[in-house]
Amino acid sequence: MNSFPAVLAANQGLIIVVALALGFSLVLTLIGFIARGAGTSLRFVVFMEVLFAPLALSMLLVELIRARLPATQPANSNGLPLRDGRFADPEKLFGPGITAEQIRDAKAVFPDLVAEAEHAEVGIVGTGETVLVAQFPLAEQGKRAAAYYWKLHKVSGTSGDEERGWRGQRKPSSDYFEMWCTGRHLFVWTALTRDSCAARRAASTVGIDSLAVKPAPREPLIPALQPLGAFLRQPAIKVLGILFLVGLYSVWFFKGAAWASSSPAIAGTQAISAAELSSRLETINAMEVPFRIEKGERANEFFANWRYADAKWVDHARAHGLRRTFRIRLALDESSHTVRATDYVAEYDWSVGRDGARIAWQASLGIVFFQTEQQRVFGLQLDGEGRFRPELSYRYKFNLQEMKSPLIEAVTRAGWGWRPTVWQGPVWLRWLTE
Repeated sequence: MNSFPAVLAANQGLIIVVALALGFSLVLTLIGFIARGAGTSLRFVVFMEVLFAPLALSMLLVELIRARLPATQPANSNGLPLRDGRFADPEKLFGPGITAEQIRDAKAVFPDLVAEAEHAEVGIVGTGETVLVAQFPLAEQGKRAAAYYWKLHKVSGTSGDEERGWRGQRKPSSDYFEMWCTGRHLFVWTALTRDSCAARRAASTVGIDSLAVKPAPREPLIPALQPLGAFLRQPAIKVLGILFLVGLYSVWFFKGAAWASSSPAIAGTQAISAAELSSRLETINAMEVPFRIEKGERANEFFANWRYADAKWVDHARAHGLRRTFRIRLALDESSHTVRATDYVAEYDWSVGRDGARIAWQASLGIVFFQTEQQRVFGLQLDGEGRFRPELSYRYKFNLQEMKSPLIEAVTRAGWGWRPTVWQGPVWLRWLTE
């Protein structure tokens, strides 16, 4: 029976998927605590979880199909034959032209590199060419030796892959090498030129398909999923799967976001007319709230505007300015007794001095689930006409719930529903945007 840590260690893809899932869950948990502290509904956490779930499940399914059981190969299996304490068939391993006198114990020559090897030999040719053959008890030890070799020689100009091996140039000797780590064996060929190195490797007749060094194939972790894997590998199925996910995400992005931030009318409340609701919304201007309600150009259209930061100041001989505005467009639909709300956010920053000027502006629209912001800037403050004021700092604080809560309460107490929308599109598209 293989333990869960052993299965993860043998399948890096599963580690990545599990780490992403845990990290995303942790982030959502922290955001949930922040939102709860701001007095916001946690529906948006469900919205984000559903948004992430199809992708996470798809990735998990793919990795479970690819996953293999940890290797259980015995230490003495698939080993190169030994004779009298030496590798048998040295000509097959080292190639022609390397005599028995030129083959040495690699542990004496490279003690750190092959310290974990159960047997290792190196053939050295006077032309600057070498062949290293090392056999380890476990495949992981061979991989560690290969990584150590890579780091030791600071290789550059590399190419190749895990199946056929790697090649490159060693530093500071500037000669060339080819490396092949297969199963529990490590082969390294070196020469003064790239072509000579390739020829030296070709002279070794131990090939990729040699049964002597090819590790036994690992069994699938879940055999029942393999037919599904063959089905999903078809190009047409991949295209259909991508189109399905794109469609699913598009629908949920609009409808899920609207659901996560909507508020139904208070149960048992008789819906009032649009004119009466308009009047109630405008009375908010008489209350002690930091925003104002303004009529729009269209019928039953209103805007709630809060310019929650507007400052100018000078520090270090440089003038600065910032402006922060949050706006909510309210469209009253009397036929369904629904107020459709779309959020608009705008930020404007500028600074100017002897080294030039900088202007930054950005705006966005959609649905903002919650937002809290506070900042303090230091410097000599300026009023709207550019005159100095005695204050040496400017501080602002913004909590979106202070703006939305009175609006939502006024709407729902009037027997109307509050329906945020990412985009207030045409009537025929409301099935998607709401």
